[in-house]
Amino acid sequence: MNFTLHLTADCNMACRYCYETHSPERMEARTAEAACALLFSYGHKTNGFSLFGGEPLLCRGVIERVFADCARRTREIGGKFSYKITTNGLLLDESFLRLAAENDVSIALSHDGLLQDEQRVFPDGSGTARLLEPKIDLLLSYQPGAVAMLTLLPENAARLFDSVKWLYERGFSKINVAIDYRPDNAWDDGSIAVLREQYAALADLCAELYDSPRPLSLLNFESKISAHLEGRRCIECRLGIKQPSIAPDGRIYPCNQFVAVKEYLMGDVWSGIDARAQARIYNASLAQETSCDGCSLEKRCRHHCACLNYSMTGNMHEVPPVQCVHERALIPAADRMAETLYKNKSPRFMRACAKQVQ
Repeated sequence: MNFTLHLTADCNMACRYCYETHSPERMEARTAEAACALLFSYGHKTNGFSLFGGEPLLCRGVIERVFADCARRTREIGGKFSYKITTNGLLLDESFLRLAAENDVSIALSHDGLLQDEQRVFPDGSGTARLLEPKIDLLLSYQPGAVAMLTLLPENAARLFDSVKWLYERGFSKINVAIDYRPDNAWDDGSIAVLREQYAALADLCAELYDSPRPLSLLNFESKISAHLEGRRCIECRLGIKQPSIAPDGRIYPCNQFVAVKEYLMGDVWSGIDARAQARIYNASLAQETSCDGCSLEKRCRHHCACLNYSMTGNMHEVPPVQCVHERALIPAADRMAETLYKNKSPRFMRACAKQVQ
């Protein structure tokens, strides 16, 4: 069983593409502990929390209380508990990384590579890259497999390849790229054409490094390729069931982008999940996006992510136009990488293909 703890909407950065409405509200320890109790009440042996913000490390005291409470409960049932956290890195230190190692916490760092000082800034507009240099070294010393999360603005499309390569050379082997999906962004035919070129170059780089001692895993490509090999959809939404999100005040919503939206409320940490509300929300999410009917890429793209659709259009079944355009740039690049690996008879790739045939 997994929940997201939406610890706060507060943040110590003011990134240019941030969609959050920052507020000082933060989850109290008693609310987080009630969330722990609710999670364990389902009786599963394997459980987890995704720690979400804002900047979740602003709530470090609450996080440490959660670690202690869940560790105690896990010992009692003899199960397994794990965490995921995405942080901007400013508050990372060695004591937290030691705690993370003790509590099976996977840390992802939001960092835009060479674009950091242009896109990820302090509220006064000053850059953050210099302060994060020692944090990168510290994080990778504890978690060599930590993921770097890069977000791209349209005016910086031509620098995507160089930014990904910079992150790789700094030590990150796993990198995820997201674009600025906001409706008022400036993606146009020109910037999308540049993005296609950048993705194609990254596909070639990933293929070149695929069988090296330290492969570059661009998670965007990996997810497309693995889903295609396994014959499944790229994304399985299961809204309200897969990973409900708990707001700072303890109310429960189906996913992060629905937090505080009254019609999607489905309980709270004290009374539990309202099964009827959960079923209503899940069943509503099953409807297909009619704008995708007949599309040859329908099974391979992220169009059915209700959370992203709702956050960008206000309708869980209305796909943001830029998402459609982005997927049409991303999928051919992933296929380019796979075709190169197959043509070159990459040992690791051929093993992955053979595994799916068995």
